[in-house]
Amino acid sequence: MNWSEQVPVRAGFWAVLLLGAFAWAPALYPGYWQGWEGFVPVYQSVSPTSLATVATSPDLWRGVGGGAYLIAQPLLRIGVDPVPAIRITFILAFVLGGTGVYAWLANRLGDRGAGLAGLAYMLSPIFLGTVYVRGSVSDAMMLALAPLALAGLAGYRDRRSLAGAVVTVLSVLWMWRIQAGLAVAMTVLLLLYTLIVERDAMVFLIALASGAAGLVGVQPLWNVASPPPVAFNQNFAELHLLLDPGAGLLTNAWGAPHPYQPGFVVLVASALAIWAMAMHWSDVAVPLRRLIGFSLGVGLVAGFLSLNASEALWRLSGADRLFTYPWQVMLTVAPLLVAPLAALPLLLAEIEQPAYWSAMVALIVLAGLGATTPTYTQAQIEVRPVAIFGDNQLLVLQATLHEQEDPPSATLEVVWQPLRPLEFDYNVFFQAIVEDGQGARVIAQLDAQPLGKARPATGWHPGEVLKNSYRLDLSAAPSGRRPIYYFGFYNWRDGARLPLVGGDDKLVLYGR
Repeated sequence: MNWSEQVPVRAGFWAVLLLGAFAWAPALYPGYWQGWEGFVPVYQSVSPTSLATVATSPDLWRGVGGGAYLIAQPLLRIGVDPVPAIRITFILAFVLGGTGVYAWLANRLGDRGAGLAGLAYMLSPIFLGTVYVRGSVSDAMMLALAPLALAGLAGYRDRRSLAGAVVTVLSVLWMWRIQAGLAVAMTVLLLLYTLIVERDAMVFLIALASGAAGLVGVQPLWNVASPPPVAFNQNFAELHLLLDPGAGLLTNAWGAPHPYQPGFVVLVASALAIWAMAMHWSDVAVPLRRLIGFSLGVGLVAGFLSLNASEALWRLSGADRLFTYPWQVMLTVAPLLVAPLAALPLLLAEIEQPAYWSAMVALIVLAGLGATTPTYTQAQIEVRPVAIFGDNQLLVLQATLHEQEDPPSATLEVVWQPLRPLEFDYNVFFQAIVEDGQGARVIAQLDAQPLGKARPATGWHPGEVLKNSYRLDLSAAPSGRRPIYYFGFYNWRDGARLPLVGGDDKLVLYGR
């Protein structure tokens, strides 16, 4: 009895569909994980615009477009809360990405190889890091759509499928509405792929027309630009981490896994594919050589562009205008990184056997589990942040004021979330203000480290939810006059307050 008789023909497909749950199951846990982008995607989904404006500066190329929240919109319209709507968006991104890789490779490399690749893609450190470390809806959707675009091109090349062409066109147009900078890189990659791997004029024209239509479609936004949210040249990947097989177990200075590692499975599969092709070169079909060679080549180029050694190239070409982080270029090649894994059953006949193939599946799952342990918060949020401080540096998620008459006092409970590393240990101020014949005056105030000296602001991690309460003694308040309250962050060296987005320098609260 041969392998195809022992195991269902679609074993690879079902592995992607069922075991892919290990990738998206953490999105079902109660609460919301504390990724670098915090609750910003949740807030933005409620009122989507052409370019994101909540806690971010609108920017066509490196900013987030309204297309990132397209899946969430029908869910919100039928009454789903914003947090579950965003969680479902992430889940569908995983499913679309994994099944897209399978659809792209199954016809060329077989069900079992495509199944390994699709599952590995969903459980790759790059995909898991994008979702659970960064919490980036836009980049997760790009990872979902890139394999669909490749699948559409392959489908048109193999069967002249009109549906394949439509899938590619819609996927590319959607990418341009999500993040134009990444869409530029993905369009270039698709064109190179059609020239080197597919070698079909019509397939090339489909990719070219899709990219051109996407570029023209965002023409009204070409001049929308903002300063980069972080210093591009300070965020290059590190070579020893890029090549580390720990696949997300090593952490950065914030204590979060690195979201750019190809991971153990990709590195080992690439090495095995190179060895197998070298040993059996004459027996390897030319189209397979082209696919594996192209995948390995663009992976090496993307890895180089992620490193500090490529800084001059980024600067001279102006391509640093397209990305927030240089290692985001790894997102564009992520589907191609798993292609060598899909080829292993063809290159190494042993992997066709049930035991070996099942072991590969188990290895892929186990390798991915290390990056599926996000930190969750149960913080309840409104549809808009209470306040945004600095240059989109801090979100105030909740600010609850309690007044007490005996003894007269006011307590403010604040929940906030940093969105990027802070360069200074800001203090907080909490003041009670009354207006009388002498004008507005402070009758009580508190100035302190937000969390005490044990957790200064420079030690906060992007996306983590922090909270504290602050109490004022109101015994000096004049009778019959209810105070208003000011809260904010300030530089204790010179007294300069961290401004609010919108023009003020403090959050104003009123008692009841």
